[in-house]
Parts: sequence; C-alpha cells; structure tokens
Amino acid sequence: MTAPTLSVDIRGLIDAEQQLQLLDLPAAKRRRLLNNASKRLRTRNSRRTRDQRNLDGSPFKPRKGPGKRKMLGALSKRLQVTQLTANQAVLGWRQRRNARIAGEHQTGLSTSMTAARMRRQGTPDYAGAATRRQARALLKAGYRVRHGKRWRRPTLGWIVENLKSGQVGLILAQLEGTTKKQSWKIDLPARDALGADPRDIREIVGTVLQQTLQSPK
Repeated sequence: MTAPTLSVDIRGLIDAEQQLQLLDLPAAKRRRLLNNASKRLRTRNSRRTRDQRNLDGSPFKPRKGPGKRKMLGALSKRLQVTQLTANQAVLGWRQRRNARIAGEHQTGLSTSMTAARMRRQGTPDYAGAATRRQARALLKAGYRVRHGKRWRRPTLGWIVENLKSGQVGLILAQLEGTTKKQSWKIDLPARDALGADPRDIREIVGTVLQQTLQSPK
C-alpha cells in the first residue's frame, strides 16, 4: 500500500493576485511559506483526530469491543513535514509502520493478522497482571475458584490481583475448549482523518502568504 500523504495544489485555490505574489517570492520564502502552511494543516488534522471526526465532519466509526481510548491519536502526533522544497511540501510519517497503519485506517480494509506478526510487533507481557477486560471474559466463560468445599464465582478484583495475563489465556482456552488461533481477520472501517478542506487551504495560504510578504527577511 502506498503511504498516505497530504498533497494539495494551491494554485486553483487562491486568486490571481495571490498567485502572482507567490510566484514573485524568492525560493527561500516560498519554502518557508509551504512549511508554515503545512504545519497549520497538520494542526487542523490533529484537531480533527482529537475530535474523532472525518474530513466531512462525520464521527469515526466506533472501535469494536469495550475499549474507549481514542483512535489514531498517536499517529496524528507523529504526522510531520517529511519533504520540503521551494515548490512542494509533503505531510506524512517518517516511519514506514506508522504510514502503513495510517493508510489502513484512511481507506479501510480487511487484513489478516498472524501470531508471528504479532510477535514481531512486540511480545505481550504474559507475566503481567490480568486486565479487567480479561477478567470479564473469564467470568463470562464460567470461571470458578474453590472456596473451602464449594466452587464460587470470584470478583473482577480477585482475578486481577491473583492471576497473570498468561494464566488467563490458558484458562480461557480450557474453558472454551479452543486452541490458540494462529491467524485471524481484521476488518478496519475507513476513517478519513487525513485531508484538507478547500476553504481551510484558502484561509491558511492567504494568512501565511501575507505574513511572508510582510516579513523583512
């Protein structure tokens, strides 16, 4: 997949006088203008991601599962000017992995994840404490602990305090009679976080152009 970048031809978004002013600028000032305009676009993209909204103002499709953490937040913080000349500026990600993940969310796709790929991305902390999410899954599967002569349903807090993450995975597999999957399918809905509205471009370029023209250097 081609890494997503933000590319806008501003020539059709500014009036004739501004186009002449832009062409009349020396290369160093055009470079500065494009850099400043790109950073302002980055700020607006970050704000849109913070609000969890697409370019058209509609909300992101919600995350599957109980997690409430905002999506794409870390990626929006890493968005930066990756290429800059007197005639072109490119917003994107320097790390290929970040660019790939952003592209998957931007367009939406179905991809296959494997256990080997998960291990390459980082080994889970199986020795760490069980999470509340794991505890809920364990209770839903019917987990019980021996209390004297009886078997009782433990609390979420007891599971988190007494079981490790790796233990929960093994117990769940036994309770559900399943084997650990080696591959599975992930469906990502499109989340159009990266983009630029023509009105935004016109406003930003107009403002930055005037600042550049008034700058003594």
